[in-house]
Amino acid sequence: MNLDRMYTFLRGNLRALGAFAVATCVLTWAIDLSGLVHKCPYCQVQRSAIGIAGVLMMLPDPRYWLLRMSVAVVCFLGAHVAAAQIFLVYRNMTSGQPSNPLNLVLAASALVILVGQALLVLSDDPHELDKR
Repeated sequence: MNLDRMYTFLRGNLRALGAFAVATCVLTWAIDLSGLVHKCPYCQVQRSAIGIAGVLMMLPDPRYWLLRMSVAVVCFLGAHVAAAQIFLVYRNMTSGQPSNPLNLVLAASALVILVGQALLVLSDDPHELDKR
């Protein structure tokens, strides 16, 4: 599967990806609020950003400029927090302080998801550019 076909597939399923992001946000918040995991403010910001961006992706016209800028702000806030958490976990691991390496994987995953959401909403459709 080449990148153009993958991009076309992702852009064509933007609302479904948004619904999946919202479902992921709701599920992870339910796990957090039930007390099954340690409360982490970094994780809470990241999951909230993923969910808010998911809701914005499901709106009728995700190409509207105000919506695009809102997604950018939310996603890059979440990405900044994810990057800060990655460095925090790495610092704790290298200094001998107790830290769960799974937090590194989860923060990196959140970073990839948030940047991906931002890129999908902010990028122009190459097929629309050919029509102009």
